[in-house]
Amino acid sequence: MIKISSSYGLLKPLVEGKFVDVDHDRVLPTYDPGLGRQIGEVPVMKNVDEAVQSAARAFEKWSRLPVYERLQYLVKLKIVFEQRLEEMAHLIAQNVGKTKQEAMGELRRAVESIDMALAAPHLMAEVRKVMNIAQAEPEIDMETVKEPLGVFAVITPFNFPVMIPMWFIPLAVTLGDTVVLKPSEQDPVPALYMASLFVEAGYPPGVLNVVLGDGSTAETLIKHRDVVGVAFVGSTRVGSQVYALAAAHGKRALVGAGAKNPVVVMPDADMKNAVENIATGFFVMAGQRCLAPGNLILVGEAYDKFKNAIVERVKKIRVGYQLLDTTDMGPVISAASKKRISDMITRAAEAGAEVLVDGRSYSPPREYAEGFYLGPTVLDKVAIDMEIAQEEVFGPVLPIIRAESFEEAVEIANKTRYGNAASIFTSSGRYAREFARRVNAGNVGINMSIAQPTPHFPFGGRKQSFFGVLHAQVDAVDFFTDRKVIMQRWW
Repeated sequence: MIKISSSYGLLKPLVEGKFVDVDHDRVLPTYDPGLGRQIGEVPVMKNVDEAVQSAARAFEKWSRLPVYERLQYLVKLKIVFEQRLEEMAHLIAQNVGKTKQEAMGELRRAVESIDMALAAPHLMAEVRKVMNIAQAEPEIDMETVKEPLGVFAVITPFNFPVMIPMWFIPLAVTLGDTVVLKPSEQDPVPALYMASLFVEAGYPPGVLNVVLGDGSTAETLIKHRDVVGVAFVGSTRVGSQVYALAAAHGKRALVGAGAKNPVVVMPDADMKNAVENIATGFFVMAGQRCLAPGNLILVGEAYDKFKNAIVERVKKIRVGYQLLDTTDMGPVISAASKKRISDMITRAAEAGAEVLVDGRSYSPPREYAEGFYLGPTVLDKVAIDMEIAQEEVFGPVLPIIRAESFEEAVEIANKTRYGNAASIFTSSGRYAREFARRVNAGNVGINMSIAQPTPHFPFGGRKQSFFGVLHAQVDAVDFFTDRKVIMQRWW
């Protein structure tokens, strides 16, 4: 098991229940983003066949276990998982750059996914009604059963290195499938620690394997003949490629992609709660989450009423090293991300946006000078056709767009290629209901800036925020199983 350290050396994938040395073409660095210091090396594996074959062998026996036996492993996993929350939170903060509080929030959601998976037998029967018809035809009875399919690839992003794998893995294995996880090469340390907890909980070798590498590793995994499907979360650019590749090779795919989530503020919104929710929502995890607000749309008098209050609240956000208790917002994941975000802010200003708060000017203390820090940025006079309003920033930036009416606000909210989430702040039930019905997004929040459903609900997504039919969380019960129709006649 990985121990908390300032250096993890060459990381090892999990194959057949053991962390092993593997052949690799090259290594990639993984960092502590707050220090800008390399803390480990990620091998780019030459092939993934051993891991997939391990999962395929395990499936033959694992899928035949009674579901209550598979549930016993999950109960043990929950116990072990909850015993290690502090260690995992430290690793997440260290390798991702989010604060300890944000890391604990991620882990609470991961535990909720375990709880949802514990209901797997009921969900198998209820999510899509299982039919059992006597005398469907003369002397013929018919029934449907749900069966696991085999080996699934789970490919996850950097921003939730434990929560997003836990969206899929507990449910998939409890339903009888086996999994090969490919975590982000940017921060695989927390995912490897999480995988070790499956070993500690006693899961048989091969039920969960972890491979390490970059996009080429993921591509090889998707193409493997023994992989039946892929669950992916990442950018729209990569997600569309994953979906096309999976389709070309006859795999089912569940692909969560990018976002540009609008937040509409009506003049009648509660001042105190709206300002606090907006300021924290845009900058939690330095804006690096697919449910982070993307555009703030102030309607009519709300512009004059809320703008200055939001700016003043944003200025109070304390940026700093993620493991310090005094920090509200940590660094972004990498130097490349910092440059990309800074360049987007510069282009927005050149296009006519007014910089009210400039996070590019943030200078960390000397001991953290090499870290990947940006302060919060607030942009005013943003037009919906600007790049900053159309494209996902994935960073600590709040663009303000002015709308004259509710109708215009809804039009603006729907005017991007994304449809992950949308929110409105209002005291009017009419506006709230109308917004929820008319906004083209899979997750809708009323008086909240981040619309995140719990695991017992589907994780919605529309337009280019999602590719597939079945979504993450509870919908994945049908993704990880297939229905078989059995017809019987006896003489």
